[in-house]
Amino acid sequence: MTDHGAYGQRLADVFQLERAPSFVTRSLQKSTIAVTEIKCGIANHGLTAPIPREEAFLITLQLRDCPRHDLFIDDRQVPSGHLQAGSVCIYDLRSSPVANSISPFHSLHFYVPRAALNAIADMEDSGRVDEFDNKPGFGTRDAALGGLGEALLPAFRRPEEADQLFVDHLTIAAMGHAIKTYGVAPRQASSVVTALTPMQVRRAEELLSSRLDGELFVSDLANECGLPTGAFLRAFRTATGVSPHRWLMQYRVEQAKSLLKRAPVSLSEVARLCGFATDNHMARSFRRVTGQHPKNWRKG
Repeated sequence: MTDHGAYGQRLADVFQLERAPSFVTRSLQKSTIAVTEIKCGIANHGLTAPIPREEAFLITLQLRDCPRHDLFIDDRQVPSGHLQAGSVCIYDLRSSPVANSISPFHSLHFYVPRAALNAIADMEDSGRVDEFDNKPGFGTRDAALGGLGEALLPAFRRPEEADQLFVDHLTIAAMGHAIKTYGVAPRQASSVVTALTPMQVRRAEELLSSRLDGELFVSDLANECGLPTGAFLRAFRTATGVSPHRWLMQYRVEQAKSLLKRAPVSLSEVARLCGFATDNHMARSFRRVTGQHPKNWRKG
């Protein structure tokens, strides 16, 4: 954990919770973004502690209905209402937001400093923004950001299986969507990079296949290809039809197939050699790609 930033244990302290798991993305030059899971199952939890003012935002996705809460911005109570599951609330940390938690709550909080916000806006060619069109007391239902947040939940449930590439991809995509959807007065996109060259594809695939554990930043791949991160992600999908994380998962499964043909090799050893955290991790990925459990595939 760093010395500053409203995420991880610092955000847990704000909500007076013992712990709050988080993931940090460092694929942005000179800045980071983080996503923290906050969960409290009791009613009337009380006021949150003030968050030190800073040039940053908290973009919050509600994971369950929160019928009652109070919200204070710059020490003044603002209108608030029922926050439905799937709604997005955006808090400007320059305004010192404080909440009074009346109903139980469960949410994901994306911490985005100003430097990271600008970097993502530049990557997406969507125009830099100073504020968001969002009323955090009521939130806005957002199926797209809700889907990205839901896709991150397995990483929180099984952090040992969550590779950095996967977390980077989803958090950057979520923040890019927030900028385009809620950012004030964005300019029209002007991207010119549409696909990777064959040489860039080969280099990206070589780098991915050399790190089967997935401990690789999206920015590493982008830098190798000489592209901004956002442009690289779009170009890689155009060239290969899948995201870098999906390509790596498919590659791992193909490597596992080769090893499974060798009868003496145990499933545990195959999982280890192919960069999976556990046998179950391999089985889930294998089933997604092939529709079969590794044992059944080996028998077949």
